[in-house]
Amino acid sequence: MGAVYCGVDAGSSTCHMVGLDKEGAVVADRKFPTGEVHLIDAIESVSGDVHVHLEASELAGWMRRTLKTRVARVVVSHPRSNAWIAKDPLKRDRLDAFKLADLLRMNRVHEVHFAEDDRRAEFKQIVQHYDDVTDQEVRLKLKIKARLRVQGVIAKRQDVYTPKGRVAYTARVPSAVAREAIGQLYGLLDHTLKAQDDAFDLMCREGKRYPEIERFDEVPGVGPVGACRFSAYVQTPLRFNSKRKLWRYCRLGITDRQSDGKPLGRQRIDSSGNGRLKAMSRVAFNGAIHARSDNLFKRAFHRSVERTHNPTHARLTIQRKILAVLLAMWKGGTCYQDDKG
Repeated sequence: MGAVYCGVDAGSSTCHMVGLDKEGAVVADRKFPTGEVHLIDAIESVSGDVHVHLEASELAGWMRRTLKTRVARVVVSHPRSNAWIAKDPLKRDRLDAFKLADLLRMNRVHEVHFAEDDRRAEFKQIVQHYDDVTDQEVRLKLKIKARLRVQGVIAKRQDVYTPKGRVAYTARVPSAVAREAIGQLYGLLDHTLKAQDDAFDLMCREGKRYPEIERFDEVPGVGPVGACRFSAYVQTPLRFNSKRKLWRYCRLGITDRQSDGKPLGRQRIDSSGNGRLKAMSRVAFNGAIHARSDNLFKRAFHRSVERTHNPTHARLTIQRKILAVLLAMWKGGTCYQDDKG
């Protein structure tokens, strides 16, 4: 038997696999419990040159690692690009698996990048862990201020999180029960801040394995967190063959939708992509622009403002420039050179 295209609809309890031959005829149809032994058994029951198609999910990375040495190819696609599956009013596990197989058979797949090096994949998870803990810290801080506002206590400054400020603001809460509840939130915040410090140390320690991170840290405004994020989320400098594809991945690309030569709506920033990298470029922009020393991003920003008279347009241009510089440094294995801009 020749090539067989298998779509696997993965669930936390069960999975459904459908295999198609090159003509589109069903040659495999199997439902099995989610687990490594059952997954391997289902795939190995298919004869031929097996190609597997998965949708990106929490299980996709594990399934890909499990299967990549056992089949000819494993492709992971972005669910957003599979509107045929997501928006179909008739949605079933078997039907979804069939459509995944058919899309792969027709080579109509928008593939999601996965690092071949397992260490790189682990480092990405560590950076994501740091980002998740940081998000929890932000949510807790906002919740504390919200609980204080409910009690008529308005806290607009950051001193509300200091030991002295906590006592002062909490003392203004008239209800003893509300004070106790807010105190518990402060306790959660302390644990989260400790976890954030530990996650930062872990991220920096693991980041020492990758020499580009030390070079990224030298770029004005990037810092150790931004350097780790760029390395972890991009994973390889060969992933993008042009800086414009990198910008689109970082949510800094421009939508351009037309029909019959006429634009469909106004041009705007495309919301698809990695929001963490867009945020990283914004933080790096702020750091570079407000740095005491002169640097190429600060000079480029002022030139862009003088030319366009649009600070927002100039900021986005410099955010893209920062990302392009990082990618060029990584590809060339070079250090930051301020005189190049």
